[in-house]
Amino acid sequence: FRPETRMPLTPQELEALHARLRALRVRVGGAVSDRLHRHGLESHEDAALPNRREDTDDDAAAESATTMDIAHVARDAEELAVVDAALGRIAAGDYGECVDCGEDIARERLSANPSAARCTECQERSERAAMVARRTRA
Repeated sequence: FRPETRMPLTPQELEALHARLRALRVRVGGAVSDRLHRHGLESHEDAALPNRREDTDDDAAAESATTMDIAHVARDAEELAVVDAALGRIAAGDYGECVDCGEDIARERLSANPSAARCTECQERSERAAMVARRTRA
């Protein structure tokens, strides 16, 4: 086990991570656009998920396909929001600092996940809290 390295990013490291985030934003944004325009609609105003009832006469299959379409778009929209938040932190000058404790996020963590907003410890704490909240709602 190698301990995480917590030091401010160099300008070169920051620029490399910034470039990766911009590329990820283009890729994920393109995936959303492709999914919303896949069925022949060209303009932004016409973007929508396909009407799966036109693809089949099986209502259960159409409902399942629609549910999957919604899940894919929701996942991609959430990823875009996380990437945009990271790009916003770069613009604000606080990228690489944990949003909870303010400490530097380890280089290894940012390299693996450039949109990380929390250090490993705070992320684990946040995930445990979310799990407890889900259990108490159920």
